[in-house]
Amino acid sequence: MKRRILAALAAIALGAGMLAAGAGPAAASPQLVAKHVALGDSIAAGQGGGAPLDACLRTDGGYAAQLDQEPKFNLLRNAACTGATIADVDAQLAQVNRGTTVVTLTVGANDLGLDHILAACQAATAAADPAPCTDAIAQAPDPQAIVPQLTALIGRIAQRAPNATIVVTGYPHLLAQVPFEPCLDATGDALVCFVADAIVDTVNDATDALNAAIQVSVNLAAGSHATYASVVQAFAGHGVQVLTLLPPGDPWFGTDPVGDPAGFLHPTYQGYSAYAGVILAALGR
Repeated sequence: MKRRILAALAAIALGAGMLAAGAGPAAASPQLVAKHVALGDSIAAGQGGGAPLDACLRTDGGYAAQLDQEPKFNLLRNAACTGATIADVDAQLAQVNRGTTVVTLTVGANDLGLDHILAACQAATAAADPAPCTDAIAQAPDPQAIVPQLTALIGRIAQRAPNATIVVTGYPHLLAQVPFEPCLDATGDALVCFVADAIVDTVNDATDALNAAIQVSVNLAAGSHATYASVVQAFAGHGVQVLTLLPPGDPWFGTDPVGDPAGFLHPTYQGYSAYAGVILAALGR
Protein backbone atom coordinates (compact mmCIF):
# COMPACT_ATOMS: atom_id res chain seq x y z
CA MET A 1 0.00 0.00 0.00
CA LYS A 2 2.79 2.43 0.98
CA ARG A 3 4.61 1.94 -2.32
CA ARG A 4 1.36 2.42 -4.27
CA ILE A 5 0.83 5.73 -2.45
CA LEU A 6 4.39 6.78 -3.25
CA ALA A 7 3.93 5.84 -6.91
CA ALA A 8 0.66 7.77 -7.12
CA LEU A 9 2.20 10.87 -5.56
CA ALA A 10 5.16 10.68 -7.92
CA ALA A 11 2.83 10.36 -10.92
CA ILE A 12 0.79 13.36 -9.80
CA ALA A 13 3.95 15.41 -9.28
CA LEU A 14 5.29 14.42 -12.70
CA GLY A 15 2.02 15.21 -14.45
CA ALA A 16 1.63 18.57 -12.78
CA GLY A 17 5.26 19.38 -13.49
CA MET A 18 4.80 18.60 -17.20
CA LEU A 19 1.75 20.86 -17.37
CA ALA A 20 3.72 23.70 -15.79
CA ALA A 21 6.92 23.10 -17.76
CA GLY A 22 6.19 25.72 -20.39
CA ALA A 23 5.96 28.48 -17.80
CA GLY A 24 8.41 27.24 -15.21
CA PRO A 25 9.39 29.26 -12.15
CA ALA A 26 11.22 32.50 -12.80
CA ALA A 27 14.71 32.21 -11.36
CA ALA A 28 16.22 35.20 -9.59
CA SER A 29 18.65 37.09 -11.81
CA PRO A 30 22.31 36.51 -10.84
CA GLN A 31 22.92 40.22 -11.56
CA LEU A 32 20.50 41.40 -8.86
CA VAL A 33 20.93 41.32 -5.10
CA ALA A 34 18.62 38.70 -3.68
CA LYS A 35 16.45 40.08 -0.89
CA HIS A 36 15.85 36.88 1.02
CA VAL A 37 13.35 35.86 3.72
CA ALA A 38 13.53 32.36 5.19
CA LEU A 39 10.34 30.68 6.43
CA GLY A 40 9.58 27.33 7.97
CA ASP A 41 10.54 24.85 10.66
CA SER A 42 13.73 23.79 12.45
CA ILE A 43 15.51 22.98 9.19
CA ALA A 44 14.81 26.47 7.86
CA ALA A 45 15.84 27.93 11.24
CA GLY A 46 19.17 26.12 11.00
CA GLN A 47 18.80 24.04 14.17
CA GLY A 48 21.94 21.96 14.58
CA GLY A 49 24.12 24.25 12.47
CA GLY A 50 25.87 25.73 15.50
CA ALA A 51 25.06 27.21 18.88
CA PRO A 52 21.36 28.19 19.18
CA LEU A 53 20.87 31.95 19.04
CA ASP A 54 17.32 32.14 20.40
CA ALA A 55 14.24 30.19 21.48
CA CYS A 56 13.55 29.23 17.84
CA LEU A 57 16.97 27.51 17.76
CA ARG A 58 18.18 29.57 14.81
CA THR A 59 21.93 29.35 14.22
CA ASP A 60 24.66 31.07 12.24
CA GLY A 61 25.29 27.82 10.38
CA GLY A 62 21.85 27.16 8.89
CA TYR A 63 21.26 27.39 5.18
CA ALA A 64 19.75 30.87 5.44
CA ALA A 65 22.82 32.20 7.23
CA GLN A 66 25.15 30.49 4.77
CA LEU A 67 23.27 31.94 1.80
CA ASP A 68 23.71 35.36 3.36
CA GLN A 69 27.47 34.95 2.87
CA GLU A 70 27.07 34.49 -0.89
CA PRO A 71 27.78 37.42 -3.23
CA LYS A 72 24.70 39.53 -3.94
CA PHE A 73 22.61 37.62 -1.40
CA ASN A 74 21.06 39.57 1.45
CA LEU A 75 19.17 37.77 4.22
CA LEU A 76 16.57 40.31 5.31
CA ARG A 77 15.01 38.07 7.96
CA ASN A 78 15.03 34.45 9.09
CA ALA A 79 11.49 34.06 10.44
CA ALA A 80 11.68 30.26 10.72
CA CYS A 81 11.23 28.55 14.08
CA THR A 82 11.78 25.04 15.33
CA GLY A 83 8.60 23.01 15.66
CA ALA A 84 6.69 25.11 13.13
CA THR A 85 3.85 23.51 11.20
CA ILE A 86 2.33 24.76 7.97
CA ALA A 87 -0.27 26.70 9.97
CA ASP A 88 2.47 28.25 12.12
CA VAL A 89 4.20 29.69 9.07
CA ASP A 90 1.23 32.04 8.61
CA ALA A 91 2.53 33.97 11.63
CA GLN A 92 5.89 34.30 9.84
CA LEU A 93 4.42 35.86 6.70
CA ALA A 94 4.50 39.37 8.18
CA GLN A 95 8.24 39.31 7.42
CA VAL A 96 7.56 38.99 3.68
CA ASN A 97 6.64 42.01 1.55
CA ARG A 98 6.65 43.25 -2.03
CA GLY A 99 10.35 44.04 -1.85
CA THR A 100 11.25 40.41 -1.13
CA THR A 101 12.80 38.72 -4.17
CA VAL A 102 13.66 35.27 -2.74
CA VAL A 103 11.70 33.24 -0.22
CA THR A 104 12.91 29.87 1.02
CA LEU A 105 10.50 27.50 2.74
CA THR A 106 11.00 24.18 4.51
CA VAL A 107 7.93 22.86 6.30
CA GLY A 108 5.68 19.81 6.54
CA ALA A 109 7.50 17.31 8.75
CA ASN A 110 5.96 18.59 11.98
CA ASP A 111 2.47 18.28 10.50
CA LEU A 112 3.10 14.52 10.36
CA GLY A 113 4.37 14.22 13.96
CA LEU A 114 8.05 13.89 13.17
CA ASP A 115 9.22 13.94 16.80
CA HIS A 116 6.92 11.07 17.75
CA ILE A 117 8.04 9.02 14.74
CA LEU A 118 11.75 9.50 15.44
CA ALA A 119 11.29 8.59 19.11
CA ALA A 120 9.43 5.43 18.15
CA CYS A 121 12.10 4.48 15.61
CA GLN A 122 14.85 5.03 18.19
CA ALA A 123 12.98 2.66 20.52
CA ALA A 124 12.62 0.17 17.68
CA THR A 125 16.36 0.22 17.06
CA ALA A 126 17.16 -0.27 20.76
CA ALA A 127 14.70 -3.17 20.99
CA ALA A 128 15.80 -4.76 17.70
CA ASP A 129 12.13 -4.74 16.69
CA PRO A 130 10.95 -2.58 13.76
CA ALA A 131 7.29 -2.70 14.84
CA PRO A 132 7.25 0.52 16.94
CA CYS A 133 8.78 2.42 14.02
CA THR A 134 6.52 1.02 11.33
CA ASP A 135 3.45 1.42 13.56
CA ALA A 136 4.25 5.09 14.29
CA ILE A 137 4.60 5.85 10.58
CA ALA A 138 1.43 3.92 9.73
CA GLN A 139 -0.50 5.91 12.35
CA ALA A 140 0.85 9.28 11.21
CA PRO A 141 -1.31 11.49 8.97
CA ASP A 142 -1.18 10.66 5.27
CA PRO A 143 1.34 13.04 3.64
CA GLN A 144 -1.24 13.83 0.97
CA ALA A 145 -3.26 15.58 3.69
CA ILE A 146 -0.80 18.48 3.75
CA VAL A 147 -1.15 19.27 0.05
CA PRO A 148 -4.15 21.68 0.25
CA GLN A 149 -2.64 23.56 3.23
CA LEU A 150 0.83 23.83 1.74
CA THR A 151 -0.47 24.82 -1.69
CA ALA A 152 -2.52 27.61 -0.10
CA LEU A 153 0.45 28.75 1.99
CA ILE A 154 2.66 29.07 -1.10
CA GLY A 155 -0.11 31.10 -2.71
CA ARG A 156 -0.23 33.47 0.27
CA ILE A 157 3.53 33.94 0.12
CA ALA A 158 3.24 34.80 -3.57
CA GLN A 159 0.51 37.35 -2.83
CA ARG A 160 2.74 39.14 -0.33
CA ALA A 161 5.83 38.96 -2.57
CA PRO A 162 4.58 38.75 -6.17
CA ASN A 163 8.06 39.24 -7.63
CA ALA A 164 9.77 36.66 -5.45
CA THR A 165 11.10 33.27 -6.46
CA ILE A 166 9.88 30.82 -3.82
CA VAL A 167 12.20 27.84 -3.27
CA VAL A 168 10.41 25.09 -1.35
CA THR A 169 12.86 22.46 -0.18
CA GLY A 170 12.29 18.85 0.67
CA TYR A 171 13.90 16.80 3.42
CA PRO A 172 16.96 14.52 3.25
CA HIS A 173 17.08 10.81 3.98
CA LEU A 174 18.01 10.78 7.66
CA LEU A 175 19.22 7.18 7.87
CA ALA A 176 21.88 5.29 5.94
CA GLN A 177 21.85 1.61 5.09
CA VAL A 178 24.15 -0.52 7.20
CA PRO A 179 26.30 -2.84 5.02
CA PHE A 180 25.25 -6.37 5.96
CA GLU A 181 28.65 -8.00 6.40
CA PRO A 182 30.13 -5.28 8.67
CA CYS A 183 26.89 -5.31 10.62
CA LEU A 184 26.99 -9.07 11.06
CA ASP A 185 30.66 -8.98 12.03
CA ALA A 186 29.96 -6.30 14.62
CA THR A 187 26.79 -7.74 16.11
CA GLY A 188 27.05 -11.45 15.49
CA ASP A 189 23.29 -11.42 15.00
CA ALA A 190 21.79 -11.38 11.52
CA LEU A 191 18.39 -10.43 12.93
CA VAL A 192 19.78 -7.14 14.23
CA CYS A 193 21.10 -6.38 10.76
CA PHE A 194 17.76 -7.13 9.10
CA VAL A 195 15.90 -5.01 11.67
CA ALA A 196 18.25 -2.09 11.09
CA ASP A 197 17.72 -2.40 7.34
CA ALA A 198 13.93 -2.45 7.77
CA ILE A 199 13.97 0.66 9.97
CA VAL A 200 16.13 2.55 7.47
CA ASP A 201 13.78 1.66 4.60
CA THR A 202 10.69 2.57 6.62
CA VAL A 203 11.95 6.01 7.69
CA ASN A 204 13.40 6.95 4.31
CA ASP A 205 10.29 5.76 2.43
CA ALA A 206 8.19 7.97 4.71
CA THR A 207 10.49 10.89 3.86
CA ASP A 208 10.00 10.18 0.15
CA ALA A 209 6.22 10.26 0.63
CA LEU A 210 6.46 13.61 2.41
CA ASN A 211 8.76 15.03 -0.26
CA ALA A 212 6.37 13.87 -3.00
CA ALA A 213 3.50 15.67 -1.26
CA ILE A 214 5.59 18.85 -1.01
CA GLN A 215 6.43 18.65 -4.71
CA VAL A 216 2.76 18.19 -5.61
CA SER A 217 1.93 21.28 -3.53
CA VAL A 218 4.50 23.37 -5.39
CA ASN A 219 3.21 22.20 -8.75
CA LEU A 220 -0.37 23.04 -7.78
CA ALA A 221 0.51 26.56 -6.57
CA ALA A 222 -0.17 28.13 -9.96
CA GLY A 223 1.29 31.55 -10.68
CA SER A 224 3.51 31.57 -7.60
CA HIS A 225 6.97 31.46 -9.21
CA ALA A 226 7.63 28.52 -6.88
CA THR A 227 10.09 25.72 -7.48
CA TYR A 228 10.72 22.49 -5.57
CA ALA A 229 14.29 21.72 -4.52
CA SER A 230 15.09 18.12 -3.58
CA VAL A 231 18.02 17.55 -1.22
CA VAL A 232 17.92 13.75 -1.20
CA GLN A 233 20.68 13.32 -3.77
CA ALA A 234 22.83 16.01 -2.15
CA PHE A 235 22.75 14.05 1.14
CA ALA A 236 23.30 10.63 -0.45
CA GLY A 237 25.84 8.63 1.55
CA HIS A 238 25.69 10.96 4.55
CA GLY A 239 22.84 9.52 6.61
CA VAL A 240 22.98 8.38 10.22
CA GLN A 241 23.98 4.78 10.92
CA VAL A 242 21.23 3.36 13.11
CA LEU A 243 23.61 0.98 14.87
CA THR A 244 25.91 3.09 17.02
CA LEU A 245 28.38 0.22 17.44
CA LEU A 246 29.48 0.80 13.85
CA PRO A 247 31.83 3.65 12.90
CA PRO A 248 29.81 6.86 12.33
CA GLY A 249 29.46 8.29 8.85
CA ASP A 250 30.26 11.83 7.78
CA PRO A 251 29.06 14.41 10.32
CA TRP A 252 26.15 15.75 8.27
CA PHE A 253 23.67 15.08 11.08
CA GLY A 254 23.94 15.55 14.83
CA THR A 255 24.20 12.19 16.59
CA ASP A 256 24.76 13.13 20.24
CA PRO A 257 21.45 13.45 22.15
CA VAL A 258 23.28 14.21 25.42
CA GLY A 259 26.12 16.53 24.46
CA ASP A 260 24.19 18.31 21.70
CA PRO A 261 20.45 17.79 22.23
CA ALA A 262 19.49 20.76 20.05
CA GLY A 263 21.42 19.40 17.09
CA PHE A 264 20.40 15.75 17.51
CA LEU A 265 19.18 14.30 14.18
CA HIS A 266 19.34 17.72 12.51
CA PRO A 267 21.82 18.72 9.80
CA THR A 268 25.18 20.05 10.91
CA TYR A 269 26.96 22.95 9.22
CA GLN A 270 28.08 20.53 6.50
CA GLY A 271 24.52 19.38 5.93
CA TYR A 272 23.22 22.91 5.69
CA SER A 273 25.97 23.69 3.19
CA ALA A 274 24.43 21.01 0.98
CA TYR A 275 21.02 22.66 1.41
CA ALA A 276 22.49 26.05 0.45
CA GLY A 277 24.06 24.57 -2.66
CA VAL A 278 20.77 23.03 -3.77
CA ILE A 279 18.92 26.32 -3.23
CA LEU A 280 21.53 28.29 -5.19
CA ALA A 281 21.21 25.81 -8.05
CA ALA A 282 17.41 26.19 -8.00
CA LEU A 283 17.88 29.95 -8.30
CA GLY A 284 20.30 29.57 -11.19
CA ARG A 285 23.21 30.99 -9.21
